[in-house]
Amino acid sequence: MNRQGAGRIPSLDGLRAISILFVFLGHGIGGAEGHSFLFRLALLHSGLGVDVFFVISGYLITGLLLQERARFGDISLGLFYLRRALRILPAFLVFASVVFVLSLLGYVDIPARLWIFIVTYTVNFTVSVWNIGHLWSLSVEEHFYLLWPLAVRYARIRTCVGIAVVAVFGGVLIEAISGATGHALINPSLRYATPLVLGPIAMGCLLAIAAPTIERSWVMRKMTPGTGWTGLATLAAVAAILLLDTLDFGTGNRLRDIVKDGVLTLVVARFVFLPVGLAATMLNSWPLVFVGQLSYSLYLWQQLFMNPFSNALLCRFPWNVTAACATACASYFLIERPLLGLRGRFRRGSEPAVESAA
Repeated sequence: MNRQGAGRIPSLDGLRAISILFVFLGHGIGGAEGHSFLFRLALLHSGLGVDVFFVISGYLITGLLLQERARFGDISLGLFYLRRALRILPAFLVFASVVFVLSLLGYVDIPARLWIFIVTYTVNFTVSVWNIGHLWSLSVEEHFYLLWPLAVRYARIRTCVGIAVVAVFGGVLIEAISGATGHALINPSLRYATPLVLGPIAMGCLLAIAAPTIERSWVMRKMTPGTGWTGLATLAAVAAILLLDTLDFGTGNRLRDIVKDGVLTLVVARFVFLPVGLAATMLNSWPLVFVGQLSYSLYLWQQLFMNPFSNALLCRFPWNVTAACATACASYFLIERPLLGLRGRFRRGSEPAVESAA
């Protein structure tokens, strides 16, 4: 059975919960300076948390688009963009409004020049500040939501695969061309520019395109709960991901990220297509599922409280975690959840209600 047609895809909320935990820990602790290798290996993986979100987003969005195209013969871009706007914009606008008021009152420092980047989802193309710096990833997601459906709507699958492969190697290609010509195609200070960081999303897209083949593959038939190597292979993959995310390869970091994101995508595939075993049971437990459902609001609001550079009471443990979770719950129950039914009205026929948090 294609998991895209199942309404709720197993394990993904749990994976989102693990991802937001990585972000909380990484932001709350601060930079890697002064920490031992083992400490960083165990706790400092905020960037990896974002990568997991990206892989999941690429997989879900591509799966929904392909399913709609297969069922109706085309894709309603207008309905897609409307559903995305209802999913992302309300909570984002409330967050941005609160930050704007706090900046006027002097509680946070947001340079005036940054607001044009905030409201146009281009924060990843400028040098930002802490309190809104995390919006770089939301900007990348919005660029993906805008452009990728056009490719899936009008191009052949092979062309979409080619586009995704180019996106996976985009950072390496841009750096290689810049080095060969002596002219930087993208300002080196803009490390979150969209062409440089699309790899995890593109791998999620490729995973969705390959889903039918994966489900029929020999590997899936062999990966059963009764085979001990399934769990060992998963543990080894997770250990490799954490190790690669911690090691610094200098000029080889772009290639390192491609390998890391590739292994990460395999781990996501393992839990999506084979949601069994102890790890899958934990990922699908109600506490992790609930945290995963809160992940978008948690990601939006945590930046105000998980600020290692602030001495404010609400930025100190445990008050920072408490405030971030309370604000996220308010955002989810008062803004996100009431709009679930409204988004459902803008679907064709009985399309599944699987959605992805940015």
